[in-house]
Amino acid sequence: MDGSVGILNVGAGDTKLSFDPKNPVERERAKKIVLDMLRRGYALLVQVGTKNGEPIYQRAKGFDPKTCEYVIAGGLDEGIDLGAEYRPPAKRGRPARIKAETTRAVSVGRMAGG
Repeated sequence: MDGSVGILNVGAGDTKLSFDPKNPVERERAKKIVLDMLRRGYALLVQVGTKNGEPIYQRAKGFDPKTCEYVIAGGLDEGIDLGAEYRPPAKRGRPARIKAETTRAVSVGRMAGG
């Protein structure tokens, strides 16, 4: 799985960001844009795993630019195949973390309308 964010926008067209560790310039750009999107209230849905072969997405509540991980609040449903990109919370009630370089995310702005 590639680490990317698809930003959906009907008016301006869709954009794709990459968290590829082999491209540090693009990775830094992606970090800044993701932090800005979360600050502005964009819905950022991160693939946390699969269930019955279908991708399962959960909303990111934050992003850690030092570790390049999405912060996912709340628990996950039973039966989800989490895969290697999921890092469960250290303690109950704490948010989970998912590496941005190994998962897909989709974002929709508050004013993405059409």
